[in-house]
Amino acid sequence: MLSTAARAYARCWPALLAWFLAGWTARLLLLRFAASVGNELPLVGQLILPLAVIARLASYVAMFLVLRAALPNVADADPPRADGTRMGFLARWGAAISAAILPFFVVYAAWGMISEDGKDYAAAALDQADLWGGGSSNALEVVVDVWSLGIVVLAFAGRWLLQRFSSRLPRWTAVVSAYLEAVWVLVALLVIRELLAGVPAWFATRRMFAPIVDAVAMWRDDLGWFRWLGDAFTWLMTQLGDVVFQPLAWVALAAVVYVGARSRAAAAAPNARVARARAAVTARWARLPRWVRTAITTVTGGFQERWLPIAGAVRLIWAAGPLTLAGFLLAYALAHAAGEWLFVAVIRVLGPHEFLFWTAVDDPVNLLVVALVVPVQLALVAATYDTALGRSTTTAPAGESITTAEGDTPAAADRT
Repeated sequence: MLSTAARAYARCWPALLAWFLAGWTARLLLLRFAASVGNELPLVGQLILPLAVIARLASYVAMFLVLRAALPNVADADPPRADGTRMGFLARWGAAISAAILPFFVVYAAWGMISEDGKDYAAAALDQADLWGGGSSNALEVVVDVWSLGIVVLAFAGRWLLQRFSSRLPRWTAVVSAYLEAVWVLVALLVIRELLAGVPAWFATRRMFAPIVDAVAMWRDDLGWFRWLGDAFTWLMTQLGDVVFQPLAWVALAAVVYVGARSRAAAAAPNARVARARAAVTARWARLPRWVRTAITTVTGGFQERWLPIAGAVRLIWAAGPLTLAGFLLAYALAHAAGEWLFVAVIRVLGPHEFLFWTAVDDPVNLLVVALVVPVQLALVAATYDTALGRSTTTAPAGESITTAEGDTPAAADRT
């Protein structure tokens, strides 16, 4: 795994760095543009903000695709299309971005990327607001009203319709579909965060919860073991998120990008037990009325498209064995720690300066460190997936659902 990651990084690092910097630049420009518009029209600013998220995702997906050619198992399992040709980079890039948006938002929200974008958006809004001249920074306002909820509903419905009739629509509608998905997910996250912001204060002011709140506070003050237990649990969850869950989430995202290779490789060596179970479920699926199959396929099609590859990635990494998993987690953590130490080293080399110097230098130094570390981490993620894919000989296809074309009742037929 480590040798594969090293070879892939050595072969692809110029392209990896270029794609990372392109995504970083596009995100920064879009954030400033959204903030500038949002100061005058907050709702329009919220519609532009998802483009910054898509820019970040697009750069990560492109980096995974650049690494694809350097991964022996993924490259060998690259499935051709029906006419015998293979998808080009741009076609594969667009398809992967559309499929990866929803899973990426899980990583985006869970590990602070949404807070990072929110802070940068707020800073850009304040920087461009003419407060002394009577201007405002309305871009910072996230109002939960009929308009914000309407955006979520309309974007979700539009994305569903485009996905439902994608086979009859021009290819460029895939770009609109990806944008609408980013809009409804991001605005929904902002609305949910705004609603949850008042939950702690609400609990603290309810009489029915007052005894519980007071008891917990008293136990923390009087019982050392209870305070230690609470602090230990908080620390453990934080460490597990950074050291275990985050790198595994990146592997799941790689699975969405490389889903075609996963399906092809797994189909070459199907598991007999899983194959029998799938055959039984497919037979029962065939006995359902057509209208029931159509309804189920319509409702679950998007879910299966996004989350079945992730479930397959979890099984794939688990089947690769504890040594592969532990080696990946350790290497990922070391790369992260190396970035932190590199940041400290650069700061020490620059030496003591005044505050204004650090306000100007902090962001460039941080960009330098992140631009060096992120490509290494993504190379580790891609190499881990490739290694697990190569060792997988008994895993059933993850990219194919029970409601896809099998037997006499393909889901594609149910949709027409």
